[in-house]
Amino acid sequence: MKRCLLVFIFLVPAVLFAQRYKTVELKPIAKQGWRYYYDLKRVASPVALEVPLMALNDDEVYRYYQASKTLRGVASAVAIVPVIYLFTIPSTGYVDPTAFWLVFGGTIAAQLGITAMSHVKLGKAVDRYNTLIFQPSGNSLGLQMNWRF
Repeated sequence: MKRCLLVFIFLVPAVLFAQRYKTVELKPIAKQGWRYYYDLKRVASPVALEVPLMALNDDEVYRYYQASKTLRGVASAVAIVPVIYLFTIPSTGYVDPTAFWLVFGGTIAAQLGITAMSHVKLGKAVDRYNTLIFQPSGNSLGLQMNWRF
């Protein structure tokens, strides 16, 4: 019984210590075209920006990011249209080349357009994020810097 009590006394503080929160300072997000940089390091995918963007708990940033995420999903779903077209071929097996290339080209155009809209929404989220992290707090002396990349 004493051993269990000793183990409990020594393990509980260790477990509680492991659950501490660590605060991290938010860094600005820079963008160049469709490339994003966080802390001067290139972000491999816009999905990686979710953590700093959601850390602000701002409704507008959240809305823009979610719209961007939804549009990326729609762009991925549009890629299946040529495959569906090929599976709907009648039993004769004849594929009209003109129709196929129109479907294929339309799919590519739709994907590019939807991806562009997704990046516009993500850009708005990044702009709002940068504006919020650079606003001076209520008890700071008033010098504010804004810049656009």
